[in-house]
Amino acid sequence: MINPKKYLIKDIINKPSPIEVWLQGTIEQTVGKDILIISDSSGRAKITKCECADGVIDKNSLQKGIYCCIIGTTVKTKGLPEVQANKFIDLSTKPQMKNAWENEVKEADLLLQGKIKPLL
Repeated sequence: MINPKKYLIKDIINKPSPIEVWLQGTIEQTVGKDILIISDSSGRAKITKCECADGVIDKNSLQKGIYCCIIGTTVKTKGLPEVQANKFIDLSTKPQMKNAWENEVKEADLLLQGKIKPLL
């Protein structure tokens, strides 16, 4: 992972893979010890290779209801998008992150497009 971009899940659907992504969402479902289904305000995504992701200290920490950050690479974007996780961050102790995510993604996109400039 060199430079993942922040995305809402809906914005990776039907895009050419691979894409380096930074997603945030709530774990809706776990499948075995290595697959998650997460959701944000815009949709759902399947996250694979969780056992190998940096930041996963305990496989039992990948539980339904946890708000998390996933940094990874898309392997499929048609239908239910699929992302191989490289990094997992548990954000459940930071509820403000969930409320700010959609605006943060929009602001980052405007910045990358040059439509806004950071104040230095």
